[in-house]
Amino acid sequence: MSLPTRQKTRADGTRLRVQPSGRTVRPVVPRPPVFTPPQSIEQAFHALHTFPSIHWERQGERMALRLARFMAKTVPAYQAQLRASGLGEKAIRSMEDFRQLPVLDKATYITKHSFEDLFPHRDVSGIATISSTSGSTGEPAYFPRGEAQDAGHDYVHELFLANQFEVVKKRTLCVVGFGLGIWIGGILWFKTVNRLAKKGYPISAAPVGPNVDTYLGVVSRFGRHYDQILLIGYPPFIKDVLDEGIRRGIDWGQYTVKILMAAEGFSEDFRDYLAKQAHLKNAVADTINIYGTVELGTMAHETALTNLIRKVALEHPRLYKDLFPCANRLPTLAQYHPYLTYFEEVNGEVLATGYGSSIPLVRYRFPDRGGVIPFDRMLELFRDHGLDLLELARKSNVADTIMKLPFVYVYERADQALSLMGLLIYPEYVKAGLLREDVQEEVTGKFTMLKQEDKQLNARFELHVE
Repeated sequence: MSLPTRQKTRADGTRLRVQPSGRTVRPVVPRPPVFTPPQSIEQAFHALHTFPSIHWERQGERMALRLARFMAKTVPAYQAQLRASGLGEKAIRSMEDFRQLPVLDKATYITKHSFEDLFPHRDVSGIATISSTSGSTGEPAYFPRGEAQDAGHDYVHELFLANQFEVVKKRTLCVVGFGLGIWIGGILWFKTVNRLAKKGYPISAAPVGPNVDTYLGVVSRFGRHYDQILLIGYPPFIKDVLDEGIRRGIDWGQYTVKILMAAEGFSEDFRDYLAKQAHLKNAVADTINIYGTVELGTMAHETALTNLIRKVALEHPRLYKDLFPCANRLPTLAQYHPYLTYFEEVNGEVLATGYGSSIPLVRYRFPDRGGVIPFDRMLELFRDHGLDLLELARKSNVADTIMKLPFVYVYERADQALSLMGLLIYPEYVKAGLLREDVQEEVTGKFTMLKQEDKQLNARFELHVE
């Protein structure tokens, strides 16, 4: 006859079995679903180019389920969140169960719990880099990353740099114009380029930050020594660099230029303007905009195919309406690796699941309005309007770059904030200003905020006050 065992709980939330003899039996610690990049980037792209799209979607579902179960077993904050919802780890068996899990966000999860409780086993020892939000709405939130998380971002970056920008065989100067310091963009991209150089890629990084003078100085001094220059930065900043360069006598046509942007969306007229100023050979293939956050890093990115889809959609209003039924302006359209970041569309917003920082997140709300379109569904929508997307890609010379990955689109924030030059502008800022004693009697308190492009395609913040 076996005697019953007792249980005790460690400080990190792990449950241990205690035998009648008093001996503690340590349970098997669940392994985190951390992505291991393949050895060959060429083989990885070949698989993404040839495997059926359902393969990647199923991988995304498996990752999402594994991560949810892992968090339910190891993350104290998430365990508390599940208990508050009347759920437990054993309830997560299928994707149907997954869709019933609570939605997390900064206010109800990140800032609600202690910092250590957000980590598996409360273990903060694997931190390699610390980044933070801008703190636009108060106290900034910090999101550390370990080497495993950065390896996942490096893999995605390496894929599109090699596939679309041919950095494997072309000597490339990467001039990084994202903000440097505690913010994620500049440091993440410097680390990516540095790692690629260590792998043997003919690539160099100049981590300049958003300083036009220094940026142009690097281009003028070093550009001629490379086969191509990759201009990296916020969209309005890249426009400033190109325009100011021309004013200073720089002939961008003497270089082969590629452009990488992030942090905000833009119109196709804006893309065409950049292409004209930089003498790009193919605006569809030579520009990429990244959809990323400090919480999960690089979550999705434009591809030549997504850029082509946007241009075609603008030429076919009915197709546009079917693709983006609720969008009040042209959304950013990107493809994502669901086995790294899994997206859902819920009530007109996108939720993300992933382990892109040391703080794993399940069904996290940013909040961004948008939606998700599977790869095969995208082809079907084009066929419904008498268009063959793959044939259009062949005619645009981008068919060889296609990855059969799902699409995510975002067009505005649900909290009504605007993004400009990497900064978020919240309505609360304006409300506070309108409450000042010297203006209170002159205004009703009603206002609208807009981000517009002027005739020169400069991004402009407009505030209309009643």
